Amino acid sequence: MIRTSFVASALLLALCGSVSAADNPALKKCMDTANTTADMVGCNVKETKVQDKRLNVAYKTALAAQQGARKQQLQDVQRLWIKYRDANCAFAGSATGGTIDQVNGSGCVLDMTQTRAQELENLVGP
Repeated sequence: MIRTSFVASALLLALCGSVSAADNPALKKCMDTANTTADMVGCNVKETKVQDKRLNVAYKTALAAQQGARKQQLQDVQRLWIKYRDANCAFAGSATGGTIDQVNGSGCVLDMTQTRAQELENLVGP
């Protein structure tokens, strides 16, 4: 029974982690050498910091490009997005009650932050 749970958790981790790691060599390398749940969470947290910096630059650039009411709208949307990301990932990070939830929750924050950074970058263009 324990072996089956472990295999199922490892498979779930592989499926969830592959979304970010597939396009991110640094994250993939970190995850490939991670031996514990704490290591995997650490990989996600480390890459989230990188993506959060990217998001902040993209947000400032997008905000500076907005005029009038659109500037306030973007500020409001970004505040709501942060609340949504945090609530959504807290939910994702509490699905099973097991340690895999920590990996899933931190992976969710990473994925959503990376996606939002790209969305903000797309507002301004290359």
